[in-house]
Amino acid sequence: MATMKEVAELAGVSTATVSHVVNGTKKLSPETTERVLTAIQQANYTPNTLAKSLRSGQTHTIGVLVEDIRGLPVPEIVSGISETLAVSGYRMLLYDLHLLEKLYNQYEQIVAYRDRINTGAAALHQAHVDGIIYVGMHDRHLDQLFDPMQKPLVFAYSHGTQQDSCVTYANHDSAKALTQYLIGKGHRRIAVIAGHPHSYPTIMRLEGYREAMAEASLDVPEAYIRYGDWESDSGRARTLELLECKERPTAIFAMNDLMAAGSIRALAEAGLRVPGDVAVAGFDNREIARYLNPPLTTVALPTAEIGMRAAKRILSRIQNPDSPPQREIVECSIIERESV
Repeated sequence: MATMKEVAELAGVSTATVSHVVNGTKKLSPETTERVLTAIQQANYTPNTLAKSLRSGQTHTIGVLVEDIRGLPVPEIVSGISETLAVSGYRMLLYDLHLLEKLYNQYEQIVAYRDRINTGAAALHQAHVDGIIYVGMHDRHLDQLFDPMQKPLVFAYSHGTQQDSCVTYANHDSAKALTQYLIGKGHRRIAVIAGHPHSYPTIMRLEGYREAMAEASLDVPEAYIRYGDWESDSGRARTLELLECKERPTAIFAMNDLMAAGSIRALAEAGLRVPGDVAVAGFDNREIARYLNPPLTTVALPTAEIGMRAAKRILSRIQNPDSPPQREIVECSIIERESV
């Protein structure tokens, strides 16, 4: 097994520098950090977590409480968490709440599973984790979920009270950017197929869409705002309704890729070409997006980066327990394909 001294020699730095990188105890230059991380990988170095635990009174284990490991964003977020913790010499203990079928697409009903969530948190506490990261399947407020706890808590892909740190993505700005993208392509009649009306992403994305339309001095007829349920069939049904509008929209912004898929299906059934007659854009960059006909222009979520930042945030809270909570919003990116 490689030692810290061997890693230091390989990287051309001191053992203290390697220790700072492993433990996150000092900010170093990106170049030095990268050199040390490369040396750690080359030497196959594994920090002695038992020795660190005896010295610090910590287990160097982070509990990761996920709503469901199968949920769309969760695997990549957990991967980002795991990779970041490993570099810092921490282990990850995963607890799966298995809420996929229970919530289905009614994500706002998470409060009904408060007891299950606190049971999971208690199990992680009993395992003596140093902190907990809660990973949601849907971005929303989770204000009243947790009983008071002594461990640091960070929300990933969701957010809690003002006393909690969180890392999530830019719903408002991403929707605004996608609408501006459609406007830049020459579209003036842009309709929206939203999710559930009271969903946090729906509300924020609608705000971004309306802001972009207003800044371009474009009207938003009431008939251009349709609400689906995040499923493909609702995208198809709402698109057929949009085709009945007096002035048919030239572009449809569906708030997730499944509803966009339903929209493309409805347009094909109506004998319309995408994007020749009507453009379609989605949100999420699911696997299905690249295989639709035509491949779907959509918004990619920074899921791995959310996981990486959440891991860094929990480590920071552990090392600096008196530091104020931080709210991080990670920017998304538009993936251009052939549907616009």
